[in-house]
Amino acid sequence: MNAYSETVFNAKTKIYTGVSSIKNLGPVLQEIGAHRILMVTDQGIKHSGILKNVLGEIPENIEVLIYDEVKPNPDVASIDETANNYRKKEISALVAVGGGSVIDSAKALAIVLTNESSISAYYGFDQYTEKALPLIAIPTTVGTGSESGNAAVITDETDGLKTKKLVFGEDLFPRVAILDASLLRAMPSGLIASTGMDALTHAIEGYVSIWSSHFTDALNLHAVRVIGKSLLPAIAHSENTEAMHGMLLASSITGLGMANSGLGMVHGISHAIGAQYDAPHGIVNAILLPYLLEYNWIANPEKFKEIAEALRVNIEGLSVEEAAKAAVAYVKNLTKEAGIPEKLSAIGISKEHIDVLVDIAFHDAQYMVPNPRKMSRQDIYNILDQSI
Repeated sequence: MNAYSETVFNAKTKIYTGVSSIKNLGPVLQEIGAHRILMVTDQGIKHSGILKNVLGEIPENIEVLIYDEVKPNPDVASIDETANNYRKKEISALVAVGGGSVIDSAKALAIVLTNESSISAYYGFDQYTEKALPLIAIPTTVGTGSESGNAAVITDETDGLKTKKLVFGEDLFPRVAILDASLLRAMPSGLIASTGMDALTHAIEGYVSIWSSHFTDALNLHAVRVIGKSLLPAIAHSENTEAMHGMLLASSITGLGMANSGLGMVHGISHAIGAQYDAPHGIVNAILLPYLLEYNWIANPEKFKEIAEALRVNIEGLSVEEAAKAAVAYVKNLTKEAGIPEKLSAIGISKEHIDVLVDIAFHDAQYMVPNPRKMSRQDIYNILDQSI
């Protein structure tokens, strides 16, 4: 990055933070003139008590319709069917309460409810014609980042092959995000671990991306620093409000960073696996991260050294290359401390699909291009072979 490097930084979301910031929901809905909202969530959030707390903040003059059947890795069929069910309900805004799948589903619905076609017609950048409905995002995990980004990830099946597609758009930046750690006090430690490692993946991949800029570096490296300090205390006890607050903010900070810097081949391979196996995104990312860091560090040792410093690794007396390797070793150990399996086989991924996964990942330019080290098919194969 220098004076001749042209970059663009895009940010649209107003973000409320802090314990009890959920109280801003009612005024926000009044401000945008909402009269009938669609609350998008899943069964886990419904039964956790979080949804009840959020509903308690909705003004009485606003009608609430609830769609609580979001499944992990939302697909074209579920988005299109849900949109058809609500298209004539005169929805004026959406409120997403949940993790990445919930927020991505709400983003997709915000487009399809005002446009006539299937969500599959809008893959790519700003492919829709009618303005999307306004969205308020309330994340209930510490890893999605979707609440501050402008993309929705949708599973597509064409000719029997499942892949993950991205829908981008200016309207997909939520109008407002509310980051209230008090809503997450009952979050299971395993979910904190997987989503927290997902946030770390976003931060590191965004920081070393060849699309990074001074703006995104500031966001992503700070997120690495906060996650390094907060992740293990949050896993140890979800009622550690300061740690949970730190994780929630870091996730959103790097969400904004990655929306502008792009990501790398942890996500390229992870999306292929998630589509084929319907595997949990955060855990797949967490397992793959050390393997890709080991592969990528030689592309930018200086940045990997800075990651080590942000993670509070003692690199005194080490060369840049040694410090970069120390960052990789630290992340590998952190995944173990967080309770993440070392191999994908632990979550049911087998080697029989490696060739298909390689083909999908290799053709995913969204992640291949910004990855700091160029990858061949054989490189991707080797990563999968090692990690399964």
